[in-house]
Amino acid sequence: MASESREISMAVPTACLVAVGGFIVAILSGMFVENPFSAVLARALLVMLVLWPIGLVVGFVLERLFREHVSNQATQMVQADLSTDEEPEDPRIVDQSSGELDSPVVEVPVASSSEVP
Repeated sequence: MASESREISMAVPTACLVAVGGFIVAILSGMFVENPFSAVLARALLVMLVLWPIGLVVGFVLERLFREHVSNQATQMVQADLSTDEEPEDPRIVDQSSGELDSPVVEVPVASSSEVP
């Protein structure tokens, strides 16, 4: 058995999540307005059947966007690696010892044990 790298599509799980989410919303909203259970269930199933293809399209769009983003990141990393292979510039040394400290130092008086009541 040869080891293959199979790519997993995110379109079908996205479609299922959207469909089940719509089903749950339809069930809860039908129960909230106290519709008969058979009508609530029929409408919820219809909503699930309508939302599954919509979720599938959304999943394919998201998958394409993620793949484009990954390929852009990979090309940027390759370009960054190529630019580091060039001759490095001379490092610039900055002396910050002559400047003021960023935060002022606060002196806290220490009380001796004889001064404490």
